[in-house]
Amino acid sequence: MNETVKKLVQEYGSEIVENRRYLHAHPELSFHETETTRWIRNRLKKAGIPMLEGISGNSTVGYLKGSKPGPAIGLRADIDALGLVEENDLPYKSIFPGVMHGCGHDAHTAILMAAAELLARHQELIEGTVYFVFEQAEEFLPGGAIQLVKDGIMDKIDYMFAIHVNALSPIGTIDVHEGVRFAAVGTFDFKITGKGGHGGFPHDANNPLIPAGELISAIHLIPALKCDPLANCTVSVTYLHCGIEGVANVIPANVSMGGCVRVLDTNLRTFIMEEIERLGKTICAAHQCDISVSLVYGYPACVVHPICAAVMQEAARDMELEILDVPPSLGAEDFAYFSQEKPSGIGWFGMADPTKQHDPTPHHNPCFYLEDENGLPRALEYVLTVYLKALAAYK
Repeated sequence: MNETVKKLVQEYGSEIVENRRYLHAHPELSFHETETTRWIRNRLKKAGIPMLEGISGNSTVGYLKGSKPGPAIGLRADIDALGLVEENDLPYKSIFPGVMHGCGHDAHTAILMAAAELLARHQELIEGTVYFVFEQAEEFLPGGAIQLVKDGIMDKIDYMFAIHVNALSPIGTIDVHEGVRFAAVGTFDFKITGKGGHGGFPHDANNPLIPAGELISAIHLIPALKCDPLANCTVSVTYLHCGIEGVANVIPANVSMGGCVRVLDTNLRTFIMEEIERLGKTICAAHQCDISVSLVYGYPACVVHPICAAVMQEAARDMELEILDVPPSLGAEDFAYFSQEKPSGIGWFGMADPTKQHDPTPHHNPCFYLEDENGLPRALEYVLTVYLKALAAYK
């Protein structure tokens, strides 16, 4: 298997790097990936890969059927970029001001396209059906995955796999483990209405900042007082808007405040969100203020199935990758919607520069950098190895 996959990657050559750099230079925001989608569909069509009908928006699903029976395996890439001004001085830096591939979705798209085109040339390797899932809008709620599930793709797929490039870990490493790996997320927004007035006559007003201040404290105490001490969760009030800066003698009539919840248990997220709403309504009622509550339930917790984790770890060992011992992240990933439907696996594939000429960079950063010349071929090798290992495991 090793030699077969290596030959395929060598056959593809430097085109994977060229494709990633083209995509990096032409980023598009969530739900606006029209040119990226046109590029994907044109290449799939040219490679003779049919596409599913009935897929919404800018998502695209190509597929190939093998001559032998086997499982239906999905390989997923997200395609959208971020609202960042790129600060890298690169010949392929973003040509669109304020838009940047600062999370590696350009790499994911190039890797999956390479896998699709190679398997189209070597259909003798395919058993059952392989689906190439190019997903719009991973970065922006409600995300692209939930609509793909509504479009019915998980009714066709038995197992779903993905990698996410990691700009903080060097090439030759991967983080892939079973269980919960990414958090369930939620956001809350309060609009509190009191009665404005003069600071010298507070008894004639009803200051909405009073319940707002109590709410900040009460909400931040939820993890400590309302949740199991062993649960991993964060609750943060992240904005508070009221009054006029520098105008000290005017009591405002309105306050806007809100924040976010991140927790590794989707059910616990529901409890926390309901508790936030309860606190908002009761504390404001105690101060005779009105409140409008808006809750947004974002991505659920992302769970890697044990069967999929075993396949991905076996592929890593086959390539002599170091499997990092990394705890779950309170970041979010809408791959979770796939994992709710069928056994699924996602791993973080190291692509930081091992020579340290470029410092490792966090994701969602204007200096985000991947060592693509060496990392992309290795990532392609890994995706193909995972696919072939999955075929062997699920016979």
